[in-house]
Amino acid sequence: MNLIIFGGFLGSGKTSLILSLAHFLVEKQCPNKQNLVIIENEVGETGIDDKVLKSKGLSVKELFSGCICCQLSSDLILTLNDLRENVDPEWVIIETTGLAYPSKILGTLNKYGKGIESIRIVSVVDAERFEELTEIAPILIKSQISDGNTILINKVDLVTDEQLKNIEHSVKEVNPKASLHKVSANKDINDSIWKEVAKSNE
Repeated sequence: MNLIIFGGFLGSGKTSLILSLAHFLVEKQCPNKQNLVIIENEVGETGIDDKVLKSKGLSVKELFSGCICCQLSSDLILTLNDLRENVDPEWVIIETTGLAYPSKILGTLNKYGKGIESIRIVSVVDAERFEELTEIAPILIKSQISDGNTILINKVDLVTDEQLKNIEHSVKEVNPKASLHKVSANKDINDSIWKEVAKSNE
């Protein structure tokens, strides 16, 4: 299994971007939808995002009532091990809750996961609320950015060029090694971005 973890604060646009990536994987990488499973993590008892994903005909597993980087870490491992034994998908996309620290999830997967060929982290940055979020949750936002192999600055159509330049500078200061792309989930995402995200770790 190849895992792609999506991190980013609440409302940053992770679900829309995951839908775009899922369509790319299904159309270009694995035509059989059984080869792609999405694990959707919600803090509450019920989820909205998973209904959106399921409506597109994608296989979705939900993990509710906690965050997979802490309370539900064992549930995540059990879910992945079950998928490996019974479905053996080529791709698993994990949408974390907006309060998750992807590095904690990565640590758990590296320690207890089985049959995982590669893990990549995509960090979604909310351009529209970047200044606000870095003020109210600086440690969380910085961690989410620093954990990413690929960083997608989303909602670029909702900020000025100057604001976007400042956001890009701030992101690069936190994580200069990550690949950085400026996108809008309301528009088509270039296939080259998803090709990069889907490549296996060296």
